[in-house]
Amino acid sequence: MVNVGILGATGYTGLELIRLLENHKEVKIKKILSRAYCGRKYSYVYRNFAGFEDKYCEDLDWDTVADGVDILFSALPYGVLMEKLTDNIMKDVNIIDVGVDYRFMNKKEYSKYYGKEHKSIELADKFVYGLSEWNEENIKNSRYVANPGCYASVVQIALLPLIKEGLIEEDLIVDGKCGLSGGGRSLTVGTHYVEANESIKAYRINNHPHAQEIKKGIEYFTGKRVNLTFTPHLVPMQRGMLITAYAQLKHKIEHEKIREMYNKYYYDKKFIQILDKGIYVETKWVKNSNMCHINFEINEETNKLIVVAAIDNLIKGASGQAIQNMNIMYGFEQSMGLNCIPIPI
Repeated sequence: MVNVGILGATGYTGLELIRLLENHKEVKIKKILSRAYCGRKYSYVYRNFAGFEDKYCEDLDWDTVADGVDILFSALPYGVLMEKLTDNIMKDVNIIDVGVDYRFMNKKEYSKYYGKEHKSIELADKFVYGLSEWNEENIKNSRYVANPGCYASVVQIALLPLIKEGLIEEDLIVDGKCGLSGGGRSLTVGTHYVEANESIKAYRINNHPHAQEIKKGIEYFTGKRVNLTFTPHLVPMQRGMLITAYAQLKHKIEHEKIREMYNKYYYDKKFIQILDKGIYVETKWVKNSNMCHINFEINEETNKLIVVAAIDNLIKGASGQAIQNMNIMYGFEQSMGLNCIPIPI
């Protein structure tokens, strides 16, 4: 039995970690850590847990954070873990960071995108990048995993096979759309119901940190550099993420050949589904699941490939992939605790 602690347990990613881990037969949740709700039962914070999870939220004491647990999931806001994590903590516990602090980023880039200095960049090299379907061996042999971002996950899953096989040019355009939960649980004007309802907006054009993560991830997995134009949009739904990517094919190729190429990489990957021709991806088909759905079309006039992919930003884009990575680390079936059928309504 793996004893688990969750840092930042009352945010949306913490919520999903606990909900999913409650159904994991090899896991025992030992610590629920939340400064905002210290001393409150978890079912007080989220009433849907009444009768399921009645542990009390504990304060986050960094001197004892690793006591009694085998692995820590960190769902803390950006900048918190990197200020507190030390070699002394790391020697006693495995860690999966569901936040941003130890992904592909140097000190200068972190400061650019997050507006603060990284306090423990020297620890970043100890973390393996946790794109589950593409880095399984390294995850299996690591004690520390940096979970990918939500956009970075779905874009790389959708495009890495095409780039690896040399089918597309290096200039990529990606249009992304995400539900309001992508902004986290903290209140902001931009995610206020009155501000966000019945409106779609682009944000952080040319300045979204996931664009940098996507480019670095592509180079890491394929050895190739790309030029990426990435524009994310906020859409008025609770959860879900859909991207549309546009790439120039290097030569004429039949639709079925591209399908065969995708199947070469994903035929044995439970959570990646290439939909039948003409069936276009919808976010509701992956909602509340660890699935990623992909499909594509070829524009015969321009010889451009259009790829559409969708995930649940809180699960495959965060907590579900984190649990998948834990399963890989401990030698469990990757689907353990994640066999949840999507809820389309």
